[in-house]
Amino acid sequence: MNPEKLVDGVYWVGAIDFNVRHFHGYSYSTHNGTTYNAYLVVGEKVALVDAVSGPFSEEMFERISKVIDLSKIDYMISNHAEMDHSSTVPEVLKRVPNAKLVCTEKAVDVLKKHYSDGWDIQTVKTGDELDLGGKTLRFYEAPMLHWPESMFTYYVEEELLMP
Repeated sequence: MNPEKLVDGVYWVGAIDFNVRHFHGYSYSTHNGTTYNAYLVVGEKVALVDAVSGPFSEEMFERISKVIDLSKIDYMISNHAEMDHSSTVPEVLKRVPNAKLVCTEKAVDVLKKHYSDGWDIQTVKTGDELDLGGKTLRFYEAPMLHWPESMFTYYVEEELLMP
């Protein structure tokens, strides 16, 4: 389980679920499974953009550990609070208690309903940026593109969109 380098300092650390066949009930068939995309952005500071579904958490942590020590993560960015994308967020924040959760204001409400409160949270809106030291992440809200709190993270210098 190796991370996939996308560009210098950015790695895909997600997971592939080959077994899922129905997504959002029976409305959508996924004959070949699905991916849970998570990205590690390493500058002077480190951000984990999204997480994976709970059963795949150790796979994600193993991929991260092949790039950096988990304790080096400064930010846990949640683009989407639906549980198949966010159910590992509490475990990330437990293992890296100094990491700050970055998400939209609407995502805060959803995440608090799914999980416990008490995290260090930084809310963002369209156009806000996070400087990782040589790597700039810009956020774009995308309400109702999927869920009301959805957003995208854009790595400015490499023009890389992480939906």
